[in-house]
Amino acid sequence: MNRFLNMAYFIEVIEGKLNGSAENVEKQRTGFKNVSYVKKVDGKGLVSAPCQKFNIKRYMANENFELSKRTKNDKKVSISALPHKYIDEDVFGFMRADKDDLTDEQYKELDLVEQSTFKKNGKQWTRNITKKRKSRFMMSPLVCVNYGKVNLEWNVASTSGDSMPYCVETYSGIFAGISNVDIDNISSFVKSDSESEFRDYSNLEAFTQEELALSKEEKYLRINTALKGLQYLSIQGNQNNHLTDTTPKFIILAEYKWGNNIFQGIIKKDGIDMEGLRETLEENEDFRISDIWIGVSKRIDNDKYSTLKEDLSKEFEEDYIHTGTIKNAFDGYLGHLKETV
Repeated sequence: MNRFLNMAYFIEVIEGKLNGSAENVEKQRTGFKNVSYVKKVDGKGLVSAPCQKFNIKRYMANENFELSKRTKNDKKVSISALPHKYIDEDVFGFMRADKDDLTDEQYKELDLVEQSTFKKNGKQWTRNITKKRKSRFMMSPLVCVNYGKVNLEWNVASTSGDSMPYCVETYSGIFAGISNVDIDNISSFVKSDSESEFRDYSNLEAFTQEELALSKEEKYLRINTALKGLQYLSIQGNQNNHLTDTTPKFIILAEYKWGNNIFQGIIKKDGIDMEGLRETLEENEDFRISDIWIGVSKRIDNDKYSTLKEDLSKEFEEDYIHTGTIKNAFDGYLGHLKETV
């Protein structure tokens, strides 16, 4: 039986600037060339999935997990591609389609695990490392669902000569997204000779299946850390002048054994679509394999969400639906996961 954790959540941004954009993909909106843009879609603010994942990786590092390495070899950048060793490659996947050639000096700088992935070829150490792994923690962008307005701040930078005017885009609103976690395939690795298919390791690499196997405790710890990275999501955008709390203010979590994320579209500009949530729960009941946990923060600066927790508690009184704080929701699911992993 496949296990997929489905989640929908939102953060609240108050005059923030979390994810920048390049000038060449934006339309100039002022007479000034000095403009700092934010990512947006159809005029609504957006925080990309890679931005969220980057900051979850920061949390992983803060919890003393070793993250994968990037090395520059001539004119190309290589990654470690060792998901049994590095939590970020295990959880978020990777793509590496190249070959490494190292000198003796470069080879000696590697640790023993990475040295074992190379073969001696004349005067060089070589490995064909065409490998790719699917992300097991899949995320959508966070997109503003209510105000939808991108603001423009006008500022002046003092110089030794004339002052220089510049503009900064910011946004406010409820930013919603969805996420799936493939529970079964985190810390599960595939060896294969096929370079065209998904594989974590080639058969030429000197690892046995026993060496690649991780314990249930380690698997749980990796999933726990990834989800805690979302629970305490801290997006380090332009926080110097636009300090923003980016932790989720609403989340729903439940495991299903089949299908797309069932919670897409339930977060609306005026709150949670109760009828839509009820409908999707009923339609997918045959595939539900866990209880459902809903977390709502009281720290939402929008009056339309002020009674959200009470409204959800009244609407969904089933024994298998638990409504509480954000911490209650994560603790409830992670308790279930620890018993069933």
